[in-house]
Amino acid sequence: MKESQSPPLDELLSALQAMFFELMWPGFRWIERLWIRKSNNQYQLFVQTAGTKDKESLDGFNYLVGEVFKNMERVLDELAPGAKHKIEHTIQYGSDAPHDGEYQELMSDTVFRKIAKKHAPWRLEEGS
Repeated sequence: MKESQSPPLDELLSALQAMFFELMWPGFRWIERLWIRKSNNQYQLFVQTAGTKDKESLDGFNYLVGEVFKNMERVLDELAPGAKHKIEHTIQYGSDAPHDGEYQELMSDTVFRKIAKKHAPWRLEEGS
């Protein structure tokens, strides 16, 4: 088995957007935008929030993010037999967009609409 690998963000971004489109975006209305960057071999998620968020909702979001990354590790391991992928991550919350230029937009209303228009137009009509 090869050493644990952490894939580049550019390789994961579209897959992560698809996962967040399906699993995360509709269920957490208090999220305005999700941002992501890779720093020190770790993915840092910045959640730009609006409105109130209770502990249960934050815990649910944190859990699902962990599950998304675990599933991504398994997929990457299957694509590269013999390699072991490890996706470490942290989550930070705030009401303003991050000012660090290294962040890339992971999900927003614009990204959601772009994906829905191409792959799931009924979701635009439903609003989620």
